[in-house]
Order: sequence, then C-alpha cells, then structure tokens
Amino acid sequence: MTAPTTTLLREWKRLSAEESTAITLRDWNELNRLLDEKSRLQVLLDDYPGEDITEEGQELVTNLLTTTELNRARLDSEMNSVRTQIQAQDRAASNIRKVDQAYGSKGGENIWQTYT
Repeated sequence: MTAPTTTLLREWKRLSAEESTAITLRDWNELNRLLDEKSRLQVLLDDYPGEDITEEGQELVTNLLTTTELNRARLDSEMNSVRTQIQAQDRAASNIRKVDQAYGSKGGENIWQTYT
C-alpha cells in the first residue's frame, strides 16, 4: 500500500513537471494555476508528520528539490528577460518624449494650426 504522503508527492512531481513546461512556454496563467494546486497540496502534506514519508517519498522529495531549483532558475531568467524588455521600452518612450519636446510639439495645437 502506498503512503498518503507518497501519493501527494507524486502529484507534486507531476505538477512540477507541468510547471517547467509552463515556464518554458511563458504560459503565466497556467503557471499560476499550477502554483495554486501546489499550494493546496502543501496544506494536505502539512497534515502528515515527517516520519510518515517512505523511502520512495524521500527520493521524490530529493527529485522535487532539484526540479524546484531548476524551475526557480528558469523563472528568474524569464523575469530578467522581461525586465530587460521593460527597460528598453522605457528608454524608447523617453527618447520619443525628448524628440517630441525638441521639435516643438505644442500641447493643444494640431498640425494644421501650425500653418495658419
């Protein structure tokens, strides 16, 4: 018979694998859904004392720690990529404002008013 904690850890492992895929695909809605499911599993796992974990469960925990660290690293990489994109867009918007100011855009006037 499989211990309840082992069953829960197997499910956690499945969710972690799906989490890896969601990060790779940049499917943030799916990632949030998976994290919500893992939170619910965490509550269930908290109901069992540590001595209820089988040898298979211990192996699953070791595997999960590795997978979690890899997912964290992937997510960090994706977050850095997004931050870089945001910074580039902020610089572009700032440059556009400077050009707009330098070439005399006058608030409230449209292009036809400048010719009259």
